[in-house]
Amino acid sequence: MSPVTNDHQTGLLAQAQRIADEFNLGPEDVQRVTSHFVRQMRDGLVNHRAWQLPSFVRSVPTGAEKGTFLAVDLGGSNCRICLVHLRGDSTFTVTQSSHRVPAGVMVCQSYKPLFDFMAGKIADFLAENSAAYTKDYDSIHEQRATPYRLGFTFSFTCDQTSLASGTLIRWDKGWDIPEAVGRDPCVMLQEAIDKLGLPVLVTVLANDSVGTLLTRSYTAGSSTLAAVIFGTGTNAAYVEKLSNIKRPGTAKGGAGQIMVINTEWGCLDDNMEVLPRTVYDDYLDMESTDPGSQMFEKRISGMYLGELLRLVLVQLVQGGAFEMIIDKESPLFQRQGIDSSFLSELATAGSKDYSESLVLVESQLSAKGVTINDVRAIQLLSAAIVRRAARLAGASLAAIIIQSGRLEPLSAQLKCPDARIAEREASETTDTPISSIQRFRQKLSLLWHRFIKMFARLNRSKSSSGGILPQYSRHDESNPEKSIIDIGADGSLFELYPTFEDDMRGALQEVQEIGPAGERRVRIGLAKDGSGVGAALMAQAAFEMEKRGEQ
Repeated sequence: MSPVTNDHQTGLLAQAQRIADEFNLGPEDVQRVTSHFVRQMRDGLVNHRAWQLPSFVRSVPTGAEKGTFLAVDLGGSNCRICLVHLRGDSTFTVTQSSHRVPAGVMVCQSYKPLFDFMAGKIADFLAENSAAYTKDYDSIHEQRATPYRLGFTFSFTCDQTSLASGTLIRWDKGWDIPEAVGRDPCVMLQEAIDKLGLPVLVTVLANDSVGTLLTRSYTAGSSTLAAVIFGTGTNAAYVEKLSNIKRPGTAKGGAGQIMVINTEWGCLDDNMEVLPRTVYDDYLDMESTDPGSQMFEKRISGMYLGELLRLVLVQLVQGGAFEMIIDKESPLFQRQGIDSSFLSELATAGSKDYSESLVLVESQLSAKGVTINDVRAIQLLSAAIVRRAARLAGASLAAIIIQSGRLEPLSAQLKCPDARIAEREASETTDTPISSIQRFRQKLSLLWHRFIKMFARLNRSKSSSGGILPQYSRHDESNPEKSIIDIGADGSLFELYPTFEDDMRGALQEVQEIGPAGERRVRIGLAKDGSGVGAALMAQAAFEMEKRGEQ
């Protein structure tokens, strides 16, 4: 192929930069998103909305919980069957099997194929692990005739009515099973289990983010405020004062009582009042299985980031901007043809040596004659899309931290809520520029957190897979300015994209109510595969309640 002219190279990079600029989310945008999300969160605590859903979990683990329980974790694309042994010392072991959910049961009129599939995998798991399971199970339940207790993590929006029951509100992440909407996931799973005659009792309906929060709290201490998930989908759960929850049907509580809230933040701002939008966002939404809903999720989750990049690249390819030649059968021309892992791999490869990136683009896009400028343009666009996602994630996490009140001094916590809201709304009308000193402090803080993150990853690589995490000081209610705000995080995007946490933290620092000082108090730790362990923790709590006669 003939050498690329400088004019052509400049044209491609200029076009890529213009498109990348469309994905820019400035400090003022971050503040608007955070402030709007705080208002929506408060509204959802009072009114019946599709977000801010009570989980009916009224306490968080202390680390002393013991027992062995089954868990099923149905996520965006996989189904995991887990046997979780809680040791009672903030550690656990997990035996598990993971299975890709067939596309034919993800989009289907009837719910039975999906739940029959899961029940079959439970049967296979018990058959393969019967010896270990029988030994562990008998050690806590004494008699083998007792059904196995199972916690069911169901990562789709449900209106939960108790620890063990709820109603599916809607599907997302590309799923569509109309017959299941309005039904109880636990009942549907139990029905399929009973058909196979398995001695298994579904005792808990868990949400993935709630489960991740409980897992993080079990291993890291009760200072854990929230859990966030950035994987195929996105969601968050956090600890809320029970006195703030006024939704109809929710029990009232006294001072000090809490409930874990499933935010279902993927549907926040579906009316598009503050969320950024590009033509690529609009087209992606129009072609999705649920147009007009989950608008926040469609901007930050792994299910959609690869598709956003694909739409941008298709436009540039059709305009003749690239030098590379794309095969007609390339994934680039197939809907959902680019996985978000491609974006993480591009970022990991970096720009120091383009040889790895060239091979990556050639293989992933079925391209020939890929030039360095082709790669630079793709990396630029990919980074812009993920950076916007991470900054939106930071803005939404900021809303949870603000709502919790943990950053506020006690004097501010005692102030009338309406007065605090008025102060914040007044501050939103003033654009406060960030000084060069503030920017330097932000960069210094991010470098420090990057070092801590690298050190933590090195330690994790040396440790066993037994779920053992270091112990941290617990939340100090008497001194909220000095206490740590612990956040559990899970999902491949958070774990594998090298700058995702840094960009999240950058957004946190830009929120007026948090700033660099508040951001430094936020500790974000990986709670890998926490949803399955969390379901087991909920099953353990339900079992203890049953023994006390509370169920």
